[in-house]
Amino acid sequence: MCLISFRFQQPSNFDSNSKFRAAYLYSFTRYFYWPEEKQRDNFVIYVIGKNDNLISELKKLAAQKKVGNQGIEIKNSSAYDPSVVSHIIYFTPSQDGESVNEAAEKNKNKGTLVVSETNSFNGGASINFLIVDNKLKFDYSKTAAVKAGLKTSEGFKTLVNKTID
Repeated sequence: MCLISFRFQQPSNFDSNSKFRAAYLYSFTRYFYWPEEKQRDNFVIYVIGKNDNLISELKKLAAQKKVGNQGIEIKNSSAYDPSVVSHIIYFTPSQDGESVNEAAEKNKNKGTLVVSETNSFNGGASINFLIVDNKLKFDYSKTAAVKAGLKTSEGFKTLVNKTID
């Protein structure tokens, strides 16, 4: 019996919300209007920081789904690299606000959705994940999205925890 219980324990670094984060990141592809020049080649989701569970979930999703007729490509690095061209940049909670602001500034009017997960949503990102009543939710900055060159569909408003602006 002890061996069976060890088999089903999650590793200590397991992120139970990884599936939800991956699902949200994919769902954002349906609610944002991407500029025409971003509708070619692969749809790139760029994760900054370490979260092996999220990367795994995103890769599973990328193997099964598309964004329109674009394949999905997952990129990951420990620090923000402005030379990586992407559609969505997601900063894990371990990343600092300065990197988020730098990414938002470098991607102004380029149709790149910047997503963060910080305790203080400073407006550099368009979306900030947070845990509310033990559930993953997100706040939205329409101002940051407009600066990024993005528009949302009307249905997006129903998913948002709070709009900041």
